[in-house]
Amino acid sequence: MNNETNKQVETFEKNFFDWLLSKPSSEEILEVGENQKPIKDMEAEIRGQEEWEEFDPLDSEEIDFPYDNESPPMTLGEVPTVYNRFESLLQKRLKAKIEAKPPIFPWEESGYNTDYPDVEVPDLVPPIRLWASQMKNIRWGNLSIPLTDSVFAQILQSCQEIVQSNLLPGSRLVKAVDNLFPGQSQSLNNLAGLVLAGPPRGVLPGQVTTYNSATPNQQMLLSLLAAEEILSSLTLTCHLNQAVERRQWETAVGWINIEAEYSIPKDRSCACLRIKGQLPAAGSLKLQGGESYQTTAQRSDAGILWVELFAPKPDQKLQLTINLLNGEEPLNFAVCLQPNSKS
Repeated sequence: MNNETNKQVETFEKNFFDWLLSKPSSEEILEVGENQKPIKDMEAEIRGQEEWEEFDPLDSEEIDFPYDNESPPMTLGEVPTVYNRFESLLQKRLKAKIEAKPPIFPWEESGYNTDYPDVEVPDLVPPIRLWASQMKNIRWGNLSIPLTDSVFAQILQSCQEIVQSNLLPGSRLVKAVDNLFPGQSQSLNNLAGLVLAGPPRGVLPGQVTTYNSATPNQQMLLSLLAAEEILSSLTLTCHLNQAVERRQWETAVGWINIEAEYSIPKDRSCACLRIKGQLPAAGSLKLQGGESYQTTAQRSDAGILWVELFAPKPDQKLQLTINLLNGEEPLNFAVCLQPNSKS
C-alpha cells in the first residue's frame, strides 16, 4: 500500500515539474490574456496611484508608451516587467520636463530667473543718483522747498539743458518746468513773474510741507522756485579781476567744491580762466567753449583737479562738465565771463 502511494506521489511530482518547465499552449495564453487587465488600463491605474505624490502639473500630460528598439515587445501577463518599464519611462519624462522648466516657489512669478549667481552682478543694481542729494539744499529763503525725487530729477535735467541758453530769465524758468505742467503755459508765465519779482510769501502758506499735498498752483510755484535755485547753482558768473566764484553741490558720495577765477596773472599779459574742482571720488572736469576749445583733467581717486583757459573771449559762455565715478549722467555748469565792471 505504501509502495503504491509513494509511486503515485513520485508520478505527480514528475508530471508537475514537467508542466512547469513546458511552454504554455495557445489556449493557456489566451485564457491568461482574457483575465489580465489591458496595458492601457494598467497605465491609468498606475497614474492614479502616483497622483498622491503631487507632481508638477506637467505630470498630467498623457505619456506615450513607446518601446525602445533594444527591448523586445513584452508579453501579456508580465506585470512586474510592464510596471518597471512604465515607471522607468515616467521617471525619464519627468526628469526631462523638470530640467526644461524647473519648479518655482509659491512666491516666485512665472518666468522667474532661476539662475542664481554666486557673486553679485553690478548690472543688476540700479545706478546711483549722484546728484539727488542736493535736493534738500534747495531752499526758498529760510525754508526748504519740498520736492519729490522724480520732480527734482526732471527739473534738474531741464535746467542742465537750458543753462547754456540765452533765453530771458522768465522764459528760462517756464522752460525748465513746462514738461511737468503741460497746457499750463499761461499760469506758469504769471507765476514766473511773481518769482522774479521777489519771494511770493502770500501764495505759499507755511502748512505746505510736501509737494504732493500742495494745490496745482502751489506745485507750479514750488517747481519754479526750485528751477530758479538750480539754475543759479549751475551758473558761475566770473568778473575779470574780481572775487573767486564758488559753488558747492552735494552728491551721494560727498560734496563737490568748485572755485572759478577770471583774472590777469602778474606774470602774463592776457587773461586766464582757472577752475579748481575738489571731487569726493574718482572723476573728471571738462571745460568746453563751443567746438573750438576743450580741456579735460581727471583722476582715479578723490582730490583736486584744475582746468585752465588762456585769453578767453569777453562775454563768452563756457560749459563746465563734472563726471563722477565714470557715470553716464554728468553735471553741467555754465561759466559766464564778464568784463571787470559789473553790468
